[in-house]
Amino acid sequence: MTVGMDQADRHGHQPKGHSMQSASPRGRREKGAVPKISKGDFAPKDTENSPAVVSIESFEYTPAYFARWKVSASDWMLLLVISMAAVVVRCYKLSNPANVVFDEVHFGKFAGKYLNSTYFFDLHPPLAKMMFAAVGRLAGYDGVFDFKSIGLDYIAANVPYVAMRLMPALLGAATVPATYATVRACGYAMDTAALAALLVCVENGLVTQSRLILLDSPLVFFTVLTLLCWSMFWTVQDRPFSRVWWAWLLATGLTMGCAASCKWVAFFLIPTIGLSTLHDLWDKIADQSLSPARWSMHFGARAIALICMPVAVYIGWFYVHFAVLSTTGGDAAALSPEFQVTLDGAKQMVTDRDVYYGSEIRMRSTNARSGFLHSHLHPWQHDKGSGQQQVTIYSYADANNVWVVEPAYNRTVDTSQGLVPVRNGDVLRLRHKTTGRFLHSHDKRPAMSNDKNKFELSGYGFANFSGDSNDNFRVDILEGDPDIQGSATELQSIYSRFRLVHTNLHCMVFNSRKKLPKWAFEQIEVNCMRNCLPRMSTWHVEHAFHPNTTAGAPVRKASYRPLGMLGKIWEYNKLMADSNQNLIGDHPFAARPQHWPWLRRGTAYWGGPGRLIYQLGNPLIWWGSLAALAVFATVRMVLFLLDKRRIRLQLGGQRNQYISGAGFFALAWTCHYVPFFLMGRELFTHHYFPALWMAIIVMAFTVDLVTCRLPRLLRSAVYVAVAAAVLHAFHTFSYITYARTWTKDACLRAKWLPTWDLDCEHAIGGLKGTVPPVAEPVLVDSKPENGIDQAVPKAADQVSNDPKYVQPEFINLPLDNGSGNKMIQPQLVQALPADNDDQAHNEL
Repeated sequence: MTVGMDQADRHGHQPKGHSMQSASPRGRREKGAVPKISKGDFAPKDTENSPAVVSIESFEYTPAYFARWKVSASDWMLLLVISMAAVVVRCYKLSNPANVVFDEVHFGKFAGKYLNSTYFFDLHPPLAKMMFAAVGRLAGYDGVFDFKSIGLDYIAANVPYVAMRLMPALLGAATVPATYATVRACGYAMDTAALAALLVCVENGLVTQSRLILLDSPLVFFTVLTLLCWSMFWTVQDRPFSRVWWAWLLATGLTMGCAASCKWVAFFLIPTIGLSTLHDLWDKIADQSLSPARWSMHFGARAIALICMPVAVYIGWFYVHFAVLSTTGGDAAALSPEFQVTLDGAKQMVTDRDVYYGSEIRMRSTNARSGFLHSHLHPWQHDKGSGQQQVTIYSYADANNVWVVEPAYNRTVDTSQGLVPVRNGDVLRLRHKTTGRFLHSHDKRPAMSNDKNKFELSGYGFANFSGDSNDNFRVDILEGDPDIQGSATELQSIYSRFRLVHTNLHCMVFNSRKKLPKWAFEQIEVNCMRNCLPRMSTWHVEHAFHPNTTAGAPVRKASYRPLGMLGKIWEYNKLMADSNQNLIGDHPFAARPQHWPWLRRGTAYWGGPGRLIYQLGNPLIWWGSLAALAVFATVRMVLFLLDKRRIRLQLGGQRNQYISGAGFFALAWTCHYVPFFLMGRELFTHHYFPALWMAIIVMAFTVDLVTCRLPRLLRSAVYVAVAAAVLHAFHTFSYITYARTWTKDACLRAKWLPTWDLDCEHAIGGLKGTVPPVAEPVLVDSKPENGIDQAVPKAADQVSNDPKYVQPEFINLPLDNGSGNKMIQPQLVQALPADNDDQAHNEL
């Protein structure tokens, strides 16, 4: 077995036993033949032995190999030392602080939900949360402690929090030897691999994140493991379809699926691995030694391992997720009724199937899962509105969701022959049962938009007033259940999907999915919109009842059909996507991607007397890795331009190794960083962690390139200097990593940048240095009671699923992520102003 390059081979000499081939584009060799070696050229041509590395050169450049790495005794010894150091760094004072910190309020609580089999919704996939639940169960956690707010005492509640924190700490520690192995698999020497491992080991941000009950440590672990397996896969390219070849290829797909099952950030591994694979397969097409059948085998193997395997793993973890969460919970209201009926304890909806004139119905927004068409005795209060009765969408079924189907204005229905069903194309009115007002639209802008194609929906009417034509809506049935006869021509509960079209304005009742202000109870806006797509304007009747149904006569019933497992997974993932897209807010510690690489600021996690946790990376590592990426881009561009002039620099014999290794990880960094600029959702610095690890690898490769021609002693001195600098920075910021007690003066000295908003008042000598944390503000939520919207305490399982709750001592702002329904208690309004235009029966 061949070995990778070591320090003695950095001057253009071929390592013993290492097979290479000329970089000539026409160079070919038969299997078993001794390859020819061009002076200074380290690029093998045989595509069977070459990794897929994206290159901007078109003809002369052949992808370089990742040298097969034989683990020596020195490697094992160094791996042992590195692993022990990583465990110490990650686990030092892991019990400190003994309080709920930052997003532990969410992911600790979710672990309890798993242990109690209670359904909850989170905008992240389930694997990492299930891992926390499994560790909690093994450690004796009973799932009762609710992690309700930052600062709650773990010890008083007897929560095995140290064990639950130990799992991400060990995964974080495991990334350090994995980094060493990755660099060695890329053909670099032990000193470069050890430097890369050290940089990962003492990166304060990664250390902070791995010491808490958070999802990022499992995410980074599986991401690193994926790229390690992919690198190892390229070390066995001379043995295609062997057991070890299959093992590393399948392991890449397995770990990629696990990474994606922790957080969706791992989906950026798809273009990373995918571009490398496509380049490899493209090279193999040009290899005349490969028959079409052989090429097809390569394609099929990669399709199985890198597409089918990750998809199967991702779906498999969701199977486990839903198998465990079998009991309904408060978050189930966000799901479709077809999903809800699959949960134990959920209400099984059975209702009258046929909808008649005179029926009392409850209408649900079909695709948004945000609730029911709703009205209550409170007026629109926005400046451009009518002041008439509010019509909204409300998530819970109550008496204010009930509407009575009546004939259109100035029309009657002959009921002498019995009940008359509502048919496709019928024009009708909907009267709010509780207040007696009709569903109404007119030429007024809605509360949340100034679009001229959107109109306010209101409840309108008063005593001795029969209404007007602006109460008229046409029923357009879009589709029915193919197994239920008549559901596409007659309006039927559950089975018919329809739109309500205003006959005068020609607009459709539309779910905007926008949260209304507090004077509208922060419920969801519904308006009347022209030219809208069916998705948010589709409704169905969930409940129907006619009071004149003949007693004892058979009444046809309707009920929801339970979703299958794949249907549940598909719906849940769509809801996750919607939640991520709509996660827009003004969190005080949010940070945009352009601020991440240069570490403009961190994130406050926790504060106590004399101590605080502030997630801030090791600045020398962040700035050094950013500089290394800039160096690589510059070198790559210079080489490209020189190649065009037939000047081929070899970079001290390191050209192909540097371009292939650093090029691949620079590509990975780009895939994991650039897409965030396209996201409108709220982002935080910790979203950069996977990309940071890839930048650190490029940094180690760049240090190797710069020192490759230096004398051994001088090269070692450079490595020691880099290590000493990052260790000093790590110690400087260890106070906010480990919540160590420090003074205000030391805190102020640690503010290397004015944008680092460390709250030094928590340090000894500061105003909060001896003051206990203040209580978190109480949130209230809207719940139905006797048909009237009330303000009640917010349920713990409805708190945000994104890191938006911070220690109140750090920032005195409401802790709201935009997904809860915080509200104030309004005063009931007994009279609503009349619409003078409506009294003329026509506003157009």
